[in-house]
Amino acid sequence: MNAVAIDFEQFVQINHSEPVTTSEFVAKAFGKKHCDVLRKIEEICTQVPDSFGERNFALLEKERKNNLGFFVKNKVYELTKDGFILLVMGFTGKNAMSIKIAYINAFNAMAEKLRQIQAQQHVSISHLISKEQADNIQLAVEQRSQRTGESYQKIYAGLHAYLRIDSYKTMPVEHYTAALKYLESVPDAPELFKPAVTDRQVLPNINKDGRWLVIVKNSIATHVENINGYNCINVDVFKKLRMQTKQQAEYLLELAKRMRVIDGECSNSRLDVPIEELHPKFII
Repeated sequence: MNAVAIDFEQFVQINHSEPVTTSEFVAKAFGKKHCDVLRKIEEICTQVPDSFGERNFALLEKERKNNLGFFVKNKVYELTKDGFILLVMGFTGKNAMSIKIAYINAFNAMAEKLRQIQAQQHVSISHLISKEQADNIQLAVEQRSQRTGESYQKIYAGLHAYLRIDSYKTMPVEHYTAALKYLESVPDAPELFKPAVTDRQVLPNINKDGRWLVIVKNSIATHVENINGYNCINVDVFKKLRMQTKQQAEYLLELAKRMRVIDGECSNSRLDVPIEELHPKFII
């Protein structure tokens, strides 16, 4: 068979990220019976380590219709470049050498094409933002939500629309700075952001005179409660008052125990010791 008439790149394919051919293609290229090629492959597999045979000669089964119209399964081997070279090493005949060279060139061309595809995929992945950058964007979204009152969903939707991306997690790295500026910007676009709050809006629940408890977090009033009828005291004064009340309670408890002497339920010796010596912290 004339090697020039065969497009060997059609005989070499990519499977599991590796260029491969099949025993059928080899038989066709060298003008041999497929059964003879199969026999040669199985002979080789008995002479090489199992690991080499399994890696370079993968047994497949193809279902075909026979002449009677029945479906039958035929054996086919899938060969790597190393398996192919070992198989055809002893092939002879007209144009055998040129066929081998053309086949090997096809393997090399497919390997180069695979390398380029993998390089493009690597570039695509390496041009996406890192996990740390994605975490920074998430933090910026949280801070914007606290600052403007917008929901996370609305902020993310606005960010994705602004950058024309599907998700910030798979965002090209060149958009990273623009994303942060967008999230840190002043909310001055009514159609996208909540309007700036006014003093009247900050405390919407204060609708009458009186005494009010206001809890502020991140410059935003998070809780407003009317405390009319309650007295407010200094925290330190309250703690001191609570301590003194506890001491007075312990003093009264000691007096109650001493009263039990009358009923004979307590030793008279308890009366011989001043209360302040039993409990030096008592305030009398």
